[in-house]
Amino acid sequence: MPSPATYEQRRQTAGLFLLAPSIVVLLAILGYPIVESLLLAFQKVQLAAGGIDRQFVGLANFQRLVADETFRRALLNTLYFAAAEVVLVVLIAFAIALLLNHPFGRAGLFRILLVVPWAIAPVANAVLWKWILNANYGVLNGLLQSLGIIDVYQVWLGTPVSALNFLLLVDVWKSVPFVALLLLAGLQRVPSVLYKAAYMDGASRLQTLMHVTLPSMRAAIAVAVVLQTIWSLRIFDLVFVLTRGGPADATVLLNFLAYRVTFNFLDIGYGAAIANVIFVMTILLAILYIRLVRPAGEAAR
Repeated sequence: MPSPATYEQRRQTAGLFLLAPSIVVLLAILGYPIVESLLLAFQKVQLAAGGIDRQFVGLANFQRLVADETFRRALLNTLYFAAAEVVLVVLIAFAIALLLNHPFGRAGLFRILLVVPWAIAPVANAVLWKWILNANYGVLNGLLQSLGIIDVYQVWLGTPVSALNFLLLVDVWKSVPFVALLLLAGLQRVPSVLYKAAYMDGASRLQTLMHVTLPSMRAAIAVAVVLQTIWSLRIFDLVFVLTRGGPADATVLLNFLAYRVTFNFLDIGYGAAIANVIFVMTILLAILYIRLVRPAGEAAR
């Protein structure tokens, strides 16, 4: 009979052998573009005479980031957007999860209705909201005017503050369903015996929420926060369809700025540098996510 160590080595070898085809495909599809993007970030790339002229410039593209006012604005917009979006999404999703976990909210119809915004394709969702927010025939203007809240139709995407915050609200509407289901799954894993003990001790509903529900859902909430932060850094479709970064670059986020610099201005090296800033931020959050979801026993090794 083989020793446990030998068996474990054979098991790991067999696992790696079975995973090898998938690893090769991932390296081909993801590894090469990542490496190429990193190389482009250290080069000045120009399109000339039907070809591509590359010149190594070291950290020059990253030094440009420090002095670029548009990049700083995009970074601040992205940080504000990510922070506000995560807070709103997690709070609203947690409230919805509590409602769905209530006996009245456990009907399947409510969960089906909840998933509808998340099931809509991202670009279709952006186009839908472009119609809703239209200054001439938008549903939102018509509804608010019929209720007497506004006298004339408003250009919701016409001012910097309004445009950025409406982008935020649209993304919150799209993101809440998935996070609500994620938190609902965590909520349903809280042992009922803890609620019974809290009831026997005379704890109020607020005390039960603060001292039983939230501590028991710490891992689910942490995963929701990290995932939503990663997704908020990758927002592109809403900006592209609704505002194209306007007005006056008020809604330019890092992902859209990387696209605009690369494909509109054809500054490929500088665009790659911006993209790699997003990549590093995402990698750091992904590492945090992996640490949060890793089993306790494995994390202690």
